[in-house]
Amino acid sequence: MDTNHLLIFSDLLYSLYTSNDAEGINHDLLSYLRMLIPSPYASLLTADPDAPRFTFNGVYCDPADFTAAEQKYIDNYEDDEIQWMLHSKVSTVLRESDLLKNESRLHSAIYEKCYRPYHIYDTLQMSIVYERKFLGVITLFHTREDPPFSEDDMTLLKSLDKHLNFIYGRLLLKAPDTFPANSASAVRTTERADALIEKAALTRREAEIVRLVMKALPNAQIREQLHITDNTLQKHMQNIYRKFHISSR
Repeated sequence: MDTNHLLIFSDLLYSLYTSNDAEGINHDLLSYLRMLIPSPYASLLTADPDAPRFTFNGVYCDPADFTAAEQKYIDNYEDDEIQWMLHSKVSTVLRESDLLKNESRLHSAIYEKCYRPYHIYDTLQMSIVYERKFLGVITLFHTREDPPFSEDDMTLLKSLDKHLNFIYGRLLLKAPDTFPANSASAVRTTERADALIEKAALTRREAEIVRLVMKALPNAQIREQLHITDNTLQKHMQNIYRKFHISSR
């Protein structure tokens, strides 16, 4: 990995661990992946692990106009010859061309229905699995004009699996952090929050939000805990930023 790719990889991890909403995480993940492994299209399909039967519940694509292809895939995924990956209990990285011959891949029902209009030639995929629950699949797509996915590409994607399994497990299952703060650090965080709140002369509601933000709760959980709308939370956050002379969380 050269210096530029190393910096992009570092920025990706920082973005994943500091974003506080699903949309932001999904957007940054696909955008950075396309820089690390140049691909004309990338997608993330998320699944509902608690549904009585296998169910996709989210489609995210970069660029967005590729969404139509992935919506068709969801409608027809049972025709996919490697759909077994969607039922795996462990995170898996695979290159489709390693499993299926060209004649099979490029003349399959799923290819004709979903990917022929985009001239897709090969895919690199990784499943996201947390505590043996399938949460989604990331796919990078290449056309005939693109260079083949390399072993380095597969290794790079594999190096993200523990991070993504943890992040999406926490995000989609509301799982507790794997590395919780100990009681001493929790006390220090509370004391620091109290000092900041007093210094900035925050309102009662702003103070509640700051305490939750400093516990690293995502916006969705803050809204749920305080029973407020996203618009209300954003207004409070803007006031907090102004009082602290900052521009973001």
